[in-house]
Amino acid sequence: MDKTKKVCGVCDANPSNCSVACYKKHKETPCEKPKPIPEPDTIPVPPVQKVPDYLVEEPVALLNEEQLSRIAQSPQIKEMLQNEGLRRLIKMIDSSENPEYLLDRARKENRGFMELSEEILAIAGREPGESGAEQVLEAMGMGKTP
Repeated sequence: MDKTKKVCGVCDANPSNCSVACYKKHKETPCEKPKPIPEPDTIPVPPVQKVPDYLVEEPVALLNEEQLSRIAQSPQIKEMLQNEGLRRLIKMIDSSENPEYLLDRARKENRGFMELSEEILAIAGREPGESGAEQVLEAMGMGKTP
């Protein structure tokens, strides 16, 4: 195939791949280069569904000033937060429309986040349990307030 003759944007990049059948197809229907698929910047999150007021559970108590101070001054927490990926994950959870979903997912899939949340609960004097996700949300100031 002659390099000066441009058949299409796809075969132009590598003219030796354009066969007779391909050339005839180009004559009938011009083709375009495939568009690159953009990489998502965030984790897809299911939409938050409105829960009727009578089904909403009371939130766990917020942390008091002493607990917040102990968390903020903890050398273990400070060391864990040196991890840039962990800080980005926390920001993504905090800015999400559905932080409970991302928090639950992060606690199951991200070892660093799991260790951070367990350390926060330990410093706050709370035990991780079935309501651990809600406790961590509250402890990090991302949960529902009364």
